[in-house]
Amino acid sequence: MDQTPRRPPVLELLQLSPSLGTIAVTSQESVMSRQDLADIASEQWGLITTAQAEAAGSSRKAVGRLAQSGALERLAHGVYRLTGAPSDPRDDLRAAWLALDPARTAGERLRDELPEVVSHRSAAALYELGDLDADRHEFTVAGRRQTRRNDVRFHRATLSSGDWGIVHGLPCTTVIRTITDLAAARTDGGHLAAVVRDALTVRHVDVDQLAHALSPYAARYGAHDGDGESLLIRFLEDAGVPRAARRTIELATRGRTAADRVR
Repeated sequence: MDQTPRRPPVLELLQLSPSLGTIAVTSQESVMSRQDLADIASEQWGLITTAQAEAAGSSRKAVGRLAQSGALERLAHGVYRLTGAPSDPRDDLRAAWLALDPARTAGERLRDELPEVVSHRSAAALYELGDLDADRHEFTVAGRRQTRRNDVRFHRATLSSGDWGIVHGLPCTTVIRTITDLAAARTDGGHLAAVVRDALTVRHVDVDQLAHALSPYAARYGAHDGDGESLLIRFLEDAGVPRAARRTIELATRGRTAADRVR
């Protein structure tokens, strides 16, 4: 029987793309190729899941050792950022989205007809609208979904292709759809007013479309039933938009309404 002492695993430094830095892997525990790892992480913000690493030839144990050695930084259960990859305020949301379907890459999922879509408060935060607390990662899904995570919430709805798009690399509801979702969820008026203000002044959404979208919720927020234009003006006033700017928007919406009646 061979009594020769076993040598410890040799650490191999695999030089990845410059944006991802350098990562160390244990040659006797991982056969994950440099190119596979670089390709996966570089297409999804420098992040990788345990399931993706396993599909590329690694093992769960090897991924754990990479994390212990500092080559990977854990962001969520089964989701890591490669050391050297730039951090981003949106990484927690991205990690939560990746964890919804961890075996598939972001590129694969974005080719789906209807992937899990960032929505509600998370969508507002992604667009930088208002100042809502986004202490949960919110997603709209077509079918019933459950999660054990306390910081993830699902909303069930079938979105049309016009209800969402890609924002900062993530599928996200449009600004208009985000506002209607927040109104339907009975978000308090003060916070919703700030979202509406930023939608107009920062994201430059169409005034008429926004007024129309708010119409079903007018009575809920103190305006006349179905009067989205009055609710829009009220929100802008509550959010501190100057009177002159509000007057310009009011004249624009009412002028178009009058023209529609003439037709």
